[in-house]
Amino acid sequence: MRYILLTLLFFLTPLFSIANPSTPVLEGIDDVISSGLDDLYNLRFSDAERKFKQAQNQYPNDIKGYFYESLIYFHSAQFSKDEAEYEKFIRISDKVIERCDDILDDDENNTEVLFYKGQSHSYRSLLMLSQNKSLLQAASNGSDGYKILSDVVKKNPGFYDAYMGLGLYRIAIGFLPEKFKWLLSVIGFDGDVREGKRLLKVAKDKGKFTKVDARVYLSLFTLREKEEDSGETVRMLEGLVNEYPESPAFHVFYATALQNEGEIDKAIEEANKSLSLNTHSLQNEIQKAAYFVLGNSHFRKNDFQNAAKYFEEHLKHVNYNDRYNISLFHTGLSYELSGNRQKAIDFYSKTRTDFIDERDGDADKLFHLYSQKLINNPIQKFDSLLLAGMNHRYSYRLDEALKVFNGILISDMMNKMSDDDKIRLYMETGHAYTYNKQDDLAIDYFTRCTKLDPNSEKWMIPHAYFELGKIYSRKGNKAKADEMFEKIYDYGEYIFRSFLEIRLRSYREG
Repeated sequence: MRYILLTLLFFLTPLFSIANPSTPVLEGIDDVISSGLDDLYNLRFSDAERKFKQAQNQYPNDIKGYFYESLIYFHSAQFSKDEAEYEKFIRISDKVIERCDDILDDDENNTEVLFYKGQSHSYRSLLMLSQNKSLLQAASNGSDGYKILSDVVKKNPGFYDAYMGLGLYRIAIGFLPEKFKWLLSVIGFDGDVREGKRLLKVAKDKGKFTKVDARVYLSLFTLREKEEDSGETVRMLEGLVNEYPESPAFHVFYATALQNEGEIDKAIEEANKSLSLNTHSLQNEIQKAAYFVLGNSHFRKNDFQNAAKYFEEHLKHVNYNDRYNISLFHTGLSYELSGNRQKAIDFYSKTRTDFIDERDGDADKLFHLYSQKLINNPIQKFDSLLLAGMNHRYSYRLDEALKVFNGILISDMMNKMSDDDKIRLYMETGHAYTYNKQDDLAIDYFTRCTKLDPNSEKWMIPHAYFELGKIYSRKGNKAKADEMFEKIYDYGEYIFRSFLEIRLRSYREG
């Protein structure tokens, strides 16, 4: 599922760091900062902190050393979800902003210092969102950051590192779901996904300290629908792994992308590399991400015993604020498919219900519901077969997937199948035909989905319309495609609506 990759990248990628390429500076501090950033990418936070402290001692009037030190605590809070680390970052960023204001009082045209003030507000906004703090405070900080960065570029169009922050803002607001449109009045500007990507590319190509970070973000935002993916994300992350072979973070990003492309054995290899390199900072967070990739990879190989083992390892490292019902569900399912029903029930029973519904509840909600169903009723033959076919599809073993799905379609199981089960089967069959470039057959099965009246799986109907819209778009029938796309708004609030809106915007504007 593509949201798995998005979730992992969101929580392991905010490493964008910046400086002014056109303001005269002492060459020595740039070397120190660059070396410190390399340590950040390699998760050697102690080494990075030592170098940023060195910059402060040698150049006490230069804001860069103080700003980059604050990023260490930003990353620590972002990854660990630790409240104490969050508060520490807020205190340090307050001091950075105060330093910026003191300098700007004497030199209001100092674009470098203005930039670091804007970027400090940007990081505060991002961390508040990821820590489920006040949306209004996050939006306010984000608005301040965007306005300041815009002023920087207006004063100095050659300040290329500022383009990354502006690009991220334009993309983030461009993806804003309908239910959060009220935030636009607070933010004060509109989004534009295509323009945001252009700005990121400027930072990647011309930035001084943002080249690596812009590549990480572009790898995320160049994700396409699977049937249209060109492999650009994998190539970008492979390049980062080659450039930073000692970075456990980049190896686990790459592993996740490979898994998403169906390169399961390579994903396992890269996840294991990330674990072998995991000897410095954020060890718990790297283990959490890598073991999830390993569990999911073995699950997709239909190797449920190893899947259960790695999912359990992953769960040892989750934080209360993580979205982990998907992991509990798949751990339980792996045990059930391995023949251990009681242990499966133990994990199904642990799924949480106290998630924050507005922002991160859809996946947790769905997998809690699925877990409750399996507590009451053991997995049936249909579910086992469908799951095997899904794993074949995720791994691009399309002939095997279609053999499973078509076997179900001609079996006696269809005679007593509920609409909830039929829509799951039709959706999977439609996806398999789409990936196999048999669009007419895919249209048939996605259209069948729209004719059903499911109960718990009603959310799949607008997703089927989205798939139909993509197919008609590829066929050049824009009117029919737009008709199908507009159907996603006809079903009120449903599971993954916000994510589906993001996918539609990405598809149309990407």
